[in-house]
Amino acid sequence: MDLTKYSIDDVKSLPNTPGIYFYHDLDGVVIYIGKAKRLKARVSQYFQNKPLTRRLRNLVSQIVVIKIMLTETESDALVLENRMIKKHKPKYNVLLKDDKTYPYICLSAHPFPRVVITRQRKSKQGQYFGPYTNGYHVRRMVEMLQKLFRLRTCTDSYFANRSRPCLLGQIDRCSAPCVRRIDKADYARTVKQAVALLSGDAQSVMTDFVEHMHKHSDAAEYEKAAEYRDLIRLTQSFLQDSLPAARSQSLDVVCGVLAANGLIIQVTLYRNSAVESRKDYHFPEALGFIDDLITQFMLQFYQHQRHHGDLPETVLICGHEQLVAEDITSVLEPLGVKIRCKLKPTTADERQYLTAAQINLECAVTRYAEQARYYSPAFQQLASAFQDSDWQYIDCVDISHLQGKHTTAACVRFSVSGAEKSSFRSYNLDTGNDDYASMRAFIQKRFKAKSSSLVAPNCLLIDGGRGQISTIYRELQTMDCPDFHLLAICKAPGRRSGQERYYALTLEHGIQQLQFSDVVLRMLENIRDHAHRFAITKQRQKHRKASLSTTLDQIDGLGPKRIKNLLHYFGGMAAIKKATIKQLHQVPGISYDMAKRIYEFLHA
Repeated sequence: MDLTKYSIDDVKSLPNTPGIYFYHDLDGVVIYIGKAKRLKARVSQYFQNKPLTRRLRNLVSQIVVIKIMLTETESDALVLENRMIKKHKPKYNVLLKDDKTYPYICLSAHPFPRVVITRQRKSKQGQYFGPYTNGYHVRRMVEMLQKLFRLRTCTDSYFANRSRPCLLGQIDRCSAPCVRRIDKADYARTVKQAVALLSGDAQSVMTDFVEHMHKHSDAAEYEKAAEYRDLIRLTQSFLQDSLPAARSQSLDVVCGVLAANGLIIQVTLYRNSAVESRKDYHFPEALGFIDDLITQFMLQFYQHQRHHGDLPETVLICGHEQLVAEDITSVLEPLGVKIRCKLKPTTADERQYLTAAQINLECAVTRYAEQARYYSPAFQQLASAFQDSDWQYIDCVDISHLQGKHTTAACVRFSVSGAEKSSFRSYNLDTGNDDYASMRAFIQKRFKAKSSSLVAPNCLLIDGGRGQISTIYRELQTMDCPDFHLLAICKAPGRRSGQERYYALTLEHGIQQLQFSDVVLRMLENIRDHAHRFAITKQRQKHRKASLSTTLDQIDGLGPKRIKNLLHYFGGMAAIKKATIKQLHQVPGISYDMAKRIYEFLHA
């Protein structure tokens, strides 16, 4: 790629044509990439005498070299900018790092469909509703569907091998089709009602329930009428958090603001006459101009949404007149994202959604500001203790194992805005109960050059003492990674809370014990506790998974991938043991011979 190089003194000689610009720091690292309709005008904005925000001043102070690449149109620049951001992963650009897929509610294609939460959308294997960003909301919806329609949730294998109702059937949370307590026609009717409710057609469901209630009441069947009355109340509870969406269309509302503690973008998804999900995205390091940042976010977000099959017809972007909605639409279309972007609402409904989105965004800004008021003073005091002026991130590592097995290193990240959960990471280690070897292995995995796009922390907090901090320091000396401070939190004798000792390693004084204010101590203990809980959770998940697969590991030719498929398909070893050869053969990757071998092994 041919780039033209300029110094910061040559900004006035930049061409006034479309293109993208790269800001490099003293080490030659790309720290920011932007696009412009007129390069000279846009880049000059960073170096004018007009006052900049503190965050922009921080960016400008690090710029040493500017490189540009010209394009024919601004739309071409937008596409190229998006590609270059993904390639270089600049420190101050918007970069969506959380690639997890969102959950769906699925009604399977079985004659007696099951309702299940899944993150994998396979169009030929049932009806899907979603995606949803709030996991608690999804679980509550499935729970309500069970109460309303008594749909089954068990795996097909478990269903086929029942001789009596399961616990859910016994407490009347499932209609028990496995033992023919309900026939196919009646079950299909309840499934149809569930589909109507999930599709936003609540009126038809409510009408049906009301008709049945009156019918049984007129026939003096008061107990049955009371059941339908309760179903009506449950349906109202199911719908109480929903708002009407644009009629006969799907709509997203995207709002963003560049606040004191970073870029905050909120996306609200309206699907099938309801608010399907709302999620905040926080980029504490994002810098630049708000129109550029929102454009960068939308290009990445909607390419990600396209891969998971959920695109709206329209996206309403609020409050940013500099944006050109048609440009975003035209750039996304060649990427397979066919949506219509607009900046102003054109209906009363859209004005209502826009107002609601702006109120919710203000609440999000307030929430992040409150978190910053708690963490910011502690960050400043801690940075001052190390004679630094400004800290962005503190990472904390904790090692967990079970008698030397399933060793896991967990690393959490905190900023002045609190926990950065999208940057939490766990690492599987083969180091047994050797704490020092585990620390060395963690450092290699976490900080090797090509491991991830995560920015290095200002400080790494270690749950340990002098030995652990020395081990990590020696390991870091063998690697090419950015410098950061090391701080160890050592448990007090008898593990008495509040009496922990803190050790720091500096080149001038070696390892020395430090004293901190109560504000800093509370924050460090909170971060340490987060890392500890995260490590235990991940280690237990690893242990549980290994326990399930231990028996199957003994079958010749059955590898980890097919064991995972078996456990996912049947839900556990109990169901696998009950399965027939034919049922085992239905699992992806399991041949008939392998199914026979599994069956014979489990029934020997």
